[in-house]
Amino acid sequence: MTLVSAPTPSVSIIQHWHAQDRLSRYVIALSLFLIVFAYLPTLRSDYVAPDQWRAFRYSVLPQTPYERAAACGHMIPPYYSRTGRPLIWISECVEHAAVARISDFVYLRPFVLAIVLFTAIYLGAVLTPLAGGFSTGVVAASAFVMAPGYSFMVLQGMTGAMVLIAVLLAASSFGQLRDYLTQSVDIRTTRRAGLLAPFSLFFVACLIYPAWAFLVVALTLTTLAVDVKASKGEMLKRFCACILFYLVAALLYYSLERLIEVVLQKATGFALEEPGYSMQMQLAPGAFIERALQAAKRFYVMPPLNFDAPRGCLLAALALFSGYIGWTEWKSRKAGVWAGLALLTTAILLSSVVLLGSISPWLFSRMDRLETRHLIPWYLFSCVCAVGVVRLAATLLPTKLFSASAALALIVFLAPIALMQNRLSTLETTVSELEIQSLRTSLDQWLDRKGYVDRRYLLAVRPLVNRPTVAQSVGAKAGENAILSSGANWVQISWMINALLRERYDHPIGRSVRLVDCVLDQDCVERTLRDPQAVALGVVDGRVVRTAEKPYVINFSLLTPQPVLPRIERIIQP
Repeated sequence: MTLVSAPTPSVSIIQHWHAQDRLSRYVIALSLFLIVFAYLPTLRSDYVAPDQWRAFRYSVLPQTPYERAAACGHMIPPYYSRTGRPLIWISECVEHAAVARISDFVYLRPFVLAIVLFTAIYLGAVLTPLAGGFSTGVVAASAFVMAPGYSFMVLQGMTGAMVLIAVLLAASSFGQLRDYLTQSVDIRTTRRAGLLAPFSLFFVACLIYPAWAFLVVALTLTTLAVDVKASKGEMLKRFCACILFYLVAALLYYSLERLIEVVLQKATGFALEEPGYSMQMQLAPGAFIERALQAAKRFYVMPPLNFDAPRGCLLAALALFSGYIGWTEWKSRKAGVWAGLALLTTAILLSSVVLLGSISPWLFSRMDRLETRHLIPWYLFSCVCAVGVVRLAATLLPTKLFSASAALALIVFLAPIALMQNRLSTLETTVSELEIQSLRTSLDQWLDRKGYVDRRYLLAVRPLVNRPTVAQSVGAKAGENAILSSGANWVQISWMINALLRERYDHPIGRSVRLVDCVLDQDCVERTLRDPQAVALGVVDGRVVRTAEKPYVINFSLLTPQPVLPRIERIIQP
């Protein structure tokens, strides 16, 4: 027997599209429109996400694209190869090469939006047998690409583009593995090479971002609720085969990256400053239990979709999903009540363990905080369950209404998500513009008055809270978004100043006058000020500043409801 190869993504999508009726095509088109609407505010020119300020870390002067790309690429081996994510840096290096000024970011954001749109279509095709149709799958995928964890990376622009590509690779890996396992035993036995493609795709996705590559585990779990011609026993075998396949692939990935980390450390002597990014796993039983309980608490309180929802909604989705599996199995066996309860309990335990395993890259890591981007498999699971609930509810309605279940899911779930994400995107860009304009005004005044001659001490006051006054009311709804870059990480302040100095051509900073980033080191400030051709940049977060020269204060905290006014004590030098 000959193996029938799986269709390429483009052919598969085209085939799905031609198979849709008019209503389904309208649903797909409207879903894509809602994605564009949700992220449209990010196309503004004066918007920089916190991580994107790294594009200005190299120099006050713009340099050439080649010099910026070379400087970016030079940082990959000593750091990112040791964190298990050597490929995540590719798109950011492209961004660093293309961006000389803040306004250049706007030209790259359409590429990121194009990746998001293609992900909604391709992932929708992969979800088709799980969601009950291509249009329903696209609705679920569209909700997923606007979920909090995914939207965080979209808002990062090209800095997070490779992470978004990891979703496509993981989805393709799962789709090809599923197609391979649904073939007959004879074909699978004679064509073992069919496992090479899904293995390679998953492995590359792990080299980009393991936390997102593991969404294949959530996809594997959803296969248990799919009503196919195969028996429940056969479905369970395929489920176990998928889990075992990705477990072996993950262990091979971890072993390779751990070996690279050890070799690089011995060869270069470079030690990671952040132990949380080390490839060494945390296997202590007490730490594992503590992190599992932290994850369980987060599972209960997190909103499953990107709009306000009461606590426990994701837990309810897990109960409905497990209940559906237990009920269908109990119905097929025609067993008694106790057997039904046993099946339900087994389904709940199995689903819980698999969902916990889907966040293994964080669960066994040494990272302290659990962020929304670490929970991307849970958001995908919740989106599939959401459209599944609508589809099941539609089965109780007349036939015409059941055929419109995808449109119903779009109205009930996708439209509110898009509206909320549009508000968050607007807030994200508003916060960025507010911070940039504030810093631009301060630096313009300093440059116009030739402060690099008589006010050579720039003192940046870091805010105590991350969100400005205009964003305080949002709170937990915005997650990791809509925060001040100066508050998120103090090292970004010097990069922000570099970026804004590049907008001005009428000053000698970076040419004849050096800008020295002293951050929190006051001794560095005093040493720098002894050189008449240097400007010192210091950072303070509310402490007393003792200095021999009066500083020019740039106070970021004035943008927040908790302004900080540091006390400056002058030192009289002999």
